[in-house]
Formats: sequence, C-alpha cells, structure tokens
Amino acid sequence: MRHTRAAVMRAALRLLDEVGLDGLTTRGLAQELDVRSPALYRHFGSKRELLDHMAATMIEDAFAHLARPGPGQDWADWLAERGRALRRGLLTYRDGARLHVGARPVGNQVVTSESVVEVLGEAGFPPEEARRVILVIGRYIVGWVVEEQASAGRPAEGESREAADADFEYGLNAILTGLRASLDGVRASLDGEIR
Repeated sequence: MRHTRAAVMRAALRLLDEVGLDGLTTRGLAQELDVRSPALYRHFGSKRELLDHMAATMIEDAFAHLARPGPGQDWADWLAERGRALRRGLLTYRDGARLHVGARPVGNQVVTSESVVEVLGEAGFPPEEARRVILVIGRYIVGWVVEEQASAGRPAEGESREAADADFEYGLNAILTGLRASLDGVRASLDGEIR
C-alpha cells in the first residue's frame, strides 16, 4: 500500500508519542505503516530528513491558527502569542522539544521565518537582529520544554502546572522586555544619525 508523505508524517508523529525519540526507528515506522523500510525512502532520503520534517510539521500545526499581527497589535504581544503556541505544540508530543534540537528548517518553516523577520522589520528591527530575535526566543522555548519534558512526572517539590506556566511567562516576558529595550536603542541611534 502506498502512503502519502503527509500520512507517513502523521504516523511518525503518532509513533513518536508512543515510543519517544529514542525508540523511534524507520523499521518501527515501516511496521506501523505495514510497508517495508525502503518504501519510506521514497518520501525521505534519511532518518535525519524524516526528523526535520516531523519537527516542521509540529511547528506548522502549532502556528496554524496564528496570523500576522492585527492592526495596532504590538509586535511583542504577537511574539509572545507565537511563543506560547510553540510551547504548546512541543508539549503535544512526547519528546517534542528534543525532536527540535538540531532540526534544520524545511518547507513552509523557511517561509514562516521570513514572514516573522518581515513583521519584526516593520516594528523596526534590522534584518540581522530580527533573525537573532527568532533564534533567541525559539531556543528559549525549546530549551524550556526539553526541561519540562525531561522532568515529566517528577515536578519539583510544591511545583504546580500553574507555577511552571508562570515561570515560563516570566522568562518570555524578560526576553521581550530586553528586546523592546534593544529596539528602543536602535531607534534612538537612528534618530541621532538623522539629526
């Protein structure tokens, strides 16, 4: 039976949820799909490519309901919304964050990054700084979720889901406050050059 690339991806994500990243093999995926392992290579040239596409699919799902900032919406509020959506998306799957560690952007993920750079550019960030903003926030969130998923079932004494959410928000807001200050510095510098 032939499977579409999308069907293979969804099966791989289901299997990830069942067996975790360490247990995910192309042989296991082939068994899940009732095909021979070489059939998977019609869609993906290597396991690394499969993992990159799984990570991209998770991000696409996480951001599916998000659009560009609405009229008058603050760029930092928009980025915070995206950050929360990414965290939820990574937490959706067992080892979701570990899957993203080292994943290369593929497909629509590249377009999505370019649109975020564009939005940040409209807010006043130079392109290179906008790229760094994406990296800083993304790495904060992936690292945060790696820790959350590593300690799943073993919360710190007295820690609740609400406390973990509040701690996450504190870190995200600290980053955004710093980025806002950086942007204010860029604007002040540009104003000084113009005068």
